[in-house]
Amino acid sequence: MTSDDATPAFDGLFADTDTEPDFLKTLRAHDPEFADHVAAIARNAGADNALSAQTKTLITLALDAADGNTSGVKNLAAVARAQGVSEQELAETVKVVANQGGLGRLAAAAHALEE
Repeated sequence: MTSDDATPAFDGLFADTDTEPDFLKTLRAHDPEFADHVAAIARNAGADNALSAQTKTLITLALDAADGNTSGVKNLAAVARAQGVSEQELAETVKVVANQGGLGRLAAAAHALEE
């Protein structure tokens, strides 16, 4: 995965109030100052540091998928593509979600077989 420094992490999700996710728009209508803090935290968490912004976007996408947040997954996939993430990298992220989601439940269910 290559880093595209021209595309900030989460650009298009938290970059400005016109493109914020619905939950943040709702929050902003009731408490704009807190919404600003939430957006700043998201931008900071997604910045290139020890992990690249692309890696963080894919991790966040996987977590949203695990939570069943389809709109978050779609939005983050668009961000990932804008950051230069390939379709193959997105497909591998989906495989990780499928593997971890299924194995975690299987491991928990296997406790039923213990005596």
